[in-house]
Amino acid sequence: MTHQNVFIIGNPRSGTSMFRMMMSSHSSIVVPPECGFIQWWYKVYGDWNIENSQSKDDLKAFISDLKTSKKIETWELDYTTLEDLISSRLPKSYKELTSLVILQYGIQNGKAPYILGDKNNYYIEHLNLLDSIYPDAKYLIIVRDCRDVVCSYLNVNALATDSKYKPKFPETIKEMSLDWLHKNKKILSFLESVHTSNYALIRYEDLINKPELELQKCTEILDLQFEDQMLDYYKNKMEPSELLDWKKKTNEEIDKSNTQKYLEQLSAFEIDEIMSVSGDLMRKFGYL
Repeated sequence: MTHQNVFIIGNPRSGTSMFRMMMSSHSSIVVPPECGFIQWWYKVYGDWNIENSQSKDDLKAFISDLKTSKKIETWELDYTTLEDLISSRLPKSYKELTSLVILQYGIQNGKAPYILGDKNNYYIEHLNLLDSIYPDAKYLIIVRDCRDVVCSYLNVNALATDSKYKPKFPETIKEMSLDWLHKNKKILSFLESVHTSNYALIRYEDLINKPELELQKCTEILDLQFEDQMLDYYKNKMEPSELLDWKKKTNEEIDKSNTQKYLEQLSAFEIDEIMSVSGDLMRKFGYL
C-alpha cells in the first residue's frame, strides 16, 4: 500500500495536540505524539536507500539512534517488530524509512492506517526540509488568536511541574507576541511559496465551535470522509501522561468557552502591546 504523509503544523499552544488526537481518531489516520526524529536524523540517514535496508548493520544503527530521539520513549515502540517491518518492506528512501516508523506506531495501536501523520511545532523552522523529503505531503495548519496564545504561554511558564518535557516559552508579552508572529509568518510564507493546494488551514476557535465542519475540511484534503469518532478523541487518552500537566484538556470534551481568555487574564495595556506587534497578521486571520 502507498501511504499518504500529512503534517499537523501550528504555533505552540494553538490546539495542535487536540487537533492531532481528533485526526488520529479517524480509522484511516495515525498521528503519533510529537517527536522530531525526522528532522534530527536526516543528516545521518537522509540518503538512505535499499542497500541500507538490506544491511543489518545499517538497520541496527538506525534503530539504535532512533531510540535516543527526544520524546520517542512516549511512543512505546516495539523496536524488534519495527526492525522486522523495515527488513520486510525494504524502504528505498529516507521518506519510506521514516514513514515505516509511524506505521509501526499505528500497527501497535491496532490500526492499519493509510494516512501517516506527524505533529510537531518544532517543524515550523524546518518546513522546507519536510517538503524536500516528502514532496507529496499534505499539511493541516491550525492558528489561534495571539492574545489567547500569550495567555497560554504565561500559564505554562507559571506551571509547577517535575516533567522534563515542560516547554520553554518567551518571558515577556512582547517576546511572546513576536514568537507568534514569527512562527505564523513562516507557515504562511511556506504555504504561499510551495503548497498552493495541498493544505487546509483552520482556526482553533472555529474548530472548537463547529468541529465537524472544520474536520470535514481536513478529511476532504486527505480524500477521506469525516467520521463521528473524531469528535470522541478525548476518550482515547492518546496524549502521553508525561505531557498532561499542561495538556489536561486533551482528555476532556471540547470546551467551547476556551476562547477570549485574554479578556480576563490580560490588562488593556498588555492587549495593546500584543496588538502593536501582531495586529496586522491577526487581522489577516480574521481576529480583528
